[in-house]
Amino acid sequence: WYQRRVRGGRGQNQQKQKQESTPDSSCIGNITFDTAEKKEGRANRFKKEISMSNNDTISTMLESAIKRGGEEVHFSDTHLVGTMTSLEKPYLRLTCAPSPDQVRPESILVKSLSHIMNKWKKEQNYTFVCEQLKSIRQDLIIQNIKNAFAVKVYECHARIAMEKLDTTEYNQCQTRLIDLYASNDSVGNPLEFLCYRILYYIYISNNSDAMKLIAQLTPAQKSNEDVKFAVNVFNAWSSGNYYRFFKLYLVAPKMSGYLMDSYVQRERNSTMKILIKSYKPTISVQRISDLLGYPDTQTALVYLDDLKVVYTNPSKVKLDCKQTIASIDL
Repeated sequence: WYQRRVRGGRGQNQQKQKQESTPDSSCIGNITFDTAEKKEGRANRFKKEISMSNNDTISTMLESAIKRGGEEVHFSDTHLVGTMTSLEKPYLRLTCAPSPDQVRPESILVKSLSHIMNKWKKEQNYTFVCEQLKSIRQDLIIQNIKNAFAVKVYECHARIAMEKLDTTEYNQCQTRLIDLYASNDSVGNPLEFLCYRILYYIYISNNSDAMKLIAQLTPAQKSNEDVKFAVNVFNAWSSGNYYRFFKLYLVAPKMSGYLMDSYVQRERNSTMKILIKSYKPTISVQRISDLLGYPDTQTALVYLDDLKVVYTNPSKVKLDCKQTIASIDL
């Protein structure tokens, strides 16, 4: 947001300014030249503005980061190295320039990551682990660390976020990883996360960006099994081939299934609308289970009971499509 400056009226004031001449300026015709004293004063003023200390630079960058509401800020012009030795540190939004004793150096961050991951395996406390990983990420950014360790931190946090269906944190990590992969050749798992990136576009229903990304894939990327899987899922989804979409969901590699979990129920509801309109008067529960990618009919029945569908008889073998359309709201 900004405020417009209110300018004074035109007319007599401007005419008066034209008629007046300043004693520190020299004029030739209508052109006014600054005197040597004015030029020297302006040069001195600029020198003062340019000569900022390291802390002033950090303060300015932090202020910019706060205005943008996130961690997308680059500290490439700073050389702050932390001295803090705590393995655990709460994540706090920065409101002023940090001092070295508030930031952990890379050697401590390596130990901190190992400590946090061990806690995650034992306790599975996502709230705690997410806060600690964000704190590690913050220390990396403040010190402008963009190496293989930074890639490892963001990949770890992205995987845990996917597992807990935290798409907001996952997307922050994914966005940062794009830059980190570009800065570090042959580091981390760029093809695996390229697969997740394509699948994420389905979550936000972004056809255009997904198609652009797929069109830019190199032959090496296209030959990767994870990327192939993501492209096949996108093609099935974008073309409305729900049968193939759910079949692929059942064989999702690595952590693709977790990411697809964030929108598979949405796609099942959309497909269910089509099925009950297309299969009048009845459709079997077994058929629905096969089409919607459920491992068995018992799991499909849990979904159908939640929807409050209408069965043809108490044995729950078939759905009455006409009555189901009237009774459910998808």
